[in-house]
Amino acid sequence: MRSRELFKRLKRMAKDFSIQDLMNVRVFLEEDMKYLPEGYKEQYLRNQIMYFINTLKEIKEKKESNIKDYPINEGKLRTLLGRIEGFKRGVKGEDSFIKLSKIVVPYLVFIDKKPLHPVGTKFPGGLYIVKREDKYYCPIKNRQNNEYSLCEFCVCEGL
Repeated sequence: MRSRELFKRLKRMAKDFSIQDLMNVRVFLEEDMKYLPEGYKEQYLRNQIMYFINTLKEIKEKKESNIKDYPINEGKLRTLLGRIEGFKRGVKGEDSFIKLSKIVVPYLVFIDKKPLHPVGTKFPGGLYIVKREDKYYCPIKNRQNNEYSLCEFCVCEGL
């Protein structure tokens, strides 16, 4: 598969993502993050939702002709989508979250080559995702290698 073909698929999926889906995503993330420290949780939730919404909007508005055309590693794409699908736990709103993730995450990884969390995301311990010149760095990249993480697909390098 090539990048423009992937983008075309993601754009079609983005078109079908509704306001109701967005509300469900918020419900899911609020439940999923309920054990995060209070001073951190609300800002993290707001930043992550806005990042995904803005990325979704970007996909909807961008033209296929503006996408560089190059080969995509289909094995890596299948693994990524399978990992996202594996997040299912039967929690309210997760179907919408998975639907959104299957649009936004492949776009960020394979097309836009940006981190899965916005630059400036603060993690517990006070460390942030940063961009230096043309590279992104994440303080938790090297600590999140497990079957519940997408860090291995993220363009960030570890700090």
